Amino acid sequence: MKNIFKTIIFVFCLIVLGACEDDPDPVVSANGFSFTAADAPTSNFVLLPQNDANAVATLKWDKVDNGTGSDVSKYNIEAALSGTNFAKPITLNSGNVTPNDNSYAISVKELNMIANQQPEYECGKQMSFDVRVKSTLGKGYYNEFVQYSSNVLTLNITPYSTLLPVMSFSSTAPSAATVGNLAASSVLTSDYEGYMWLEAGTYKFYKANGCGTFDNQTVYGDTNGYNVAVAGFYLVKANLTGTPQYSFRMISWNFFGPAKPTFPGANSALTYDQNTGLWKTAAPVSLGGGYEIQFRSNGAGTSILLLGGFDASKIGEKYAGTVMSYDGLQLIVPGTRSPRVNSPFLITLDLRSPRNYKYSITPAP
Repeated sequence: MKNIFKTIIFVFCLIVLGACEDDPDPVVSANGFSFTAADAPTSNFVLLPQNDANAVATLKWDKVDNGTGSDVSKYNIEAALSGTNFAKPITLNSGNVTPNDNSYAISVKELNMIANQQPEYECGKQMSFDVRVKSTLGKGYYNEFVQYSSNVLTLNITPYSTLLPVMSFSSTAPSAATVGNLAASSVLTSDYEGYMWLEAGTYKFYKANGCGTFDNQTVYGDTNGYNVAVAGFYLVKANLTGTPQYSFRMISWNFFGPAKPTFPGANSALTYDQNTGLWKTAAPVSLGGGYEIQFRSNGAGTSILLLGGFDASKIGEKYAGTVMSYDGLQLIVPGTRSPRVNSPFLITLDLRSPRNYKYSITPAP
């Protein structure tokens, strides 16, 4: 019986060994691959915002040979500053793998965004990027088999600034270090606006260069200037599209809404602080937590609502920019709505940075 049992075990081992020899695990090998670039610039290429959707270069590459007899790799496009040997590679296409046709078009917008994110970025200065294709077979840190294209494409570009174009409305010619007090709604528009305190005097519109500095500023509108008769807080606008149009009008700010215990009622005025440049409540105000307020401006013409939400079609005197967080179309006072509890709060409205307006509603100390 013992001999029969030993024989069975021996035969079983031979069967297992034979099965292993007939079905060996596939072994990957780095056989390499390369890519070619179509329509890639051979000299410095100036990126422009109006060309965002255009391709700077289109990459095409051979399918990778991993020695497995089939191509099941995933591909990513990597870029890095030239001369860094891809020490800090950036994955294009938002980290997604490329389509199965083994090609990828690098757009002006994507390459410009990458350039602006680099610590070495300087507006108006040329930059060089190396581009390669990364092939990945398998998943997981220990199971991945990675190969890179054997050749690298170098792109020499001059990126554009993604900062909003700015202007200065000033009584004296601005210096290169001047910060613009009007801004356009996008890099492709010329609808400038800004809120500011103006003393009585003569002012001119100065437009900054594409890098936002005023070392080579241009005067727009009447070169003799515009007379501000009364000192105060103003909304200043300039539209350079078509026939240039300019306006400046004195303006003040209030707030109202169901958070006020006496709602609906008259506006509660905010006071402008010239030392801080903020509009704020002169003293703590009683508000219901969880309820809403809205800002409203007073000035020449109809009163204007300043809502918390941002709508790209409503700018300037209708909305206070992109930073103001909101719930629906109103600003929520901190606290629980039910049961209603009225507590003292301090409110500020910060209009110092054009197109980047902020507010705060904080419990009074």
